[in-house]
Amino acid sequence: MFTSPLIALLTALPAVLSCAVPRSPDLSSISSIQPRPSPTFPKAFLRDAASQTSPGIQNYTCTSGAYVSTGALANLFDVTCLYSMTAGKVDTNELSTVLPKMAFSALQYPDTLNLPVAIHHLFVDTPGSNTTGAISPLFVGSTDQVLVSKTATSNDLTDPSVNVPWLQLTAVEGQGTLAKSVYRLDTVNGQAPSTCDTEGEDLSVQYAALYWFTN
Repeated sequence: MFTSPLIALLTALPAVLSCAVPRSPDLSSISSIQPRPSPTFPKAFLRDAASQTSPGIQNYTCTSGAYVSTGALANLFDVTCLYSMTAGKVDTNELSTVLPKMAFSALQYPDTLNLPVAIHHLFVDTPGSNTTGAISPLFVGSTDQVLVSKTATSNDLTDPSVNVPWLQLTAVEGQGTLAKSVYRLDTVNGQAPSTCDTEGEDLSVQYAALYWFTN
């Protein structure tokens, strides 16, 4: 059950989805944020990490009877300030769980409700790859970007058949300085059905997640 301060916070939509403050507020009063999945992730995030919540879509193509991932698109809204605003009043793990659910309920990609998008997430051709169709995740901010590669994955704890996995992504050298690491956590929805019948059929599945950017 949600705490009273968190319930009050939830009534502040849509302002809750996008902080009107700098991306690096003072988080010194907050204890380290503990990711809850497997030990493949760090035990705690840096306190200067920037948090973004994202409504988006996971894209798939039917290939030999199964949907194969063909990337994703998402709009990321800066919610970093909420951790400083609610320090000592709302459990950080509870807040991290609720924010993506709010984004998923309030927005359907590509709608933004006229909120400022902090970072655009998309997939592009992998630079220098000789593999046909190779793509990589890219995060594009207002002044910088970063191309990343997957370094760790963990199934969602709630319902991995519905919610896409949690990920640790690492910046590709020479491909931007927006962040050194990106973590996709607390995912909501996004998984495709386990089978498909129409070869070549494209499918987009709405999802949301909490993304952490660290340097």
